[in-house]
Amino acid sequence: MPVVRLPARLTARRRAERLLLEGRRHVVAMDLEKAEPVLREALDRARESRSERVTISVGEELYQVLLRRRRQDEAVPILDELAACHARRDGPDAEAAATWRNELVRLLGQLGRFAEAEPPCRERLDAARRRQPRDARTVGLALVTLAWCVRGQGRRDEAERLCREAVDVLEAGPAPRGTAGWALVGLAAVLIRRLALDEAEAALRRAAGEWASVGRSELVAAVEEQLMDLYVVGERPRDALALSEAALGRTRRGAAAIPDRERQLRTLDRHAFLLRSDGRAGDAARYELRAGYLRQAMAAEPRPGDGDAIDPTGPVFEGEPLPDWGLPGLAVAYRAC
Repeated sequence: MPVVRLPARLTARRRAERLLLEGRRHVVAMDLEKAEPVLREALDRARESRSERVTISVGEELYQVLLRRRRQDEAVPILDELAACHARRDGPDAEAAATWRNELVRLLGQLGRFAEAEPPCRERLDAARRRQPRDARTVGLALVTLAWCVRGQGRRDEAERLCREAVDVLEAGPAPRGTAGWALVGLAAVLIRRLALDEAEAALRRAAGEWASVGRSELVAAVEEQLMDLYVVGERPRDALALSEAALGRTRRGAAAIPDRERQLRTLDRHAFLLRSDGRAGDAARYELRAGYLRQAMAAEPRPGDGDAIDPTGPVFEGEPLPDWGLPGLAVAYRAC
């Protein structure tokens, strides 16, 4: 009986699918060290098969593994390939392609690789402008994200122009209430660096009002942190201290809990500094002691939530992609910003 040989691409595809199942079993067993080489081989076979579907499935699984192993730099080329695969398969304006492009921008920004993040930022803006009917929110937030990217490269004039354009687009609307806050905070980030402090303060106060009107207390708190820094730069320590005391008072009353311990630490350190600037060394020492205990706790028991508080000056997405470790399948889930 003659032996039937399968075409090489089909053989590679079947091999990739078998390796993917094996890799997932290691992931479920929490053995990421064994999962990684299996998934890397699966990705090589998936590429040989030229199957976009299999390449995407394997790439998503490997991307999760690399992130969980804190290997973000190695995750970038995998993520770049995922975004390209989705764009080829579904079109550059499809939801899946946009989601993975957003995730690529987010990760590159986290790594400080702003020059590499700029092309996908511009792709996102072009896609937003192509959308019909026109969506002011999508265009405005894409402008804000591009402004963040060019600001990270020191191009402040361009960042300021983009933020002002975003404010105009979002205020002309229609866009949901509170959306213009992102553009105003991005504008303030540029103005503070230019020492245009009065205009920056006005922008931050408008942003705080926007977000307070829709109940975004965590974003209002983040804006207040920027205002405190602005007051310090502007040699207004009393104003900064009053704002810091008000924020700490809300936290003590349970109205604004801060799960991010890195942000808690910044808050304690800042308040201690402001108290010392006001000549209240005894009060400052108490906050410095609390900050010391918190540092020790963070060093002894790191937590995944440390350092993940929202940064209103960072990239903004219509649907922010999040790695979902609890569920098999897709590596990203959607969350409204």
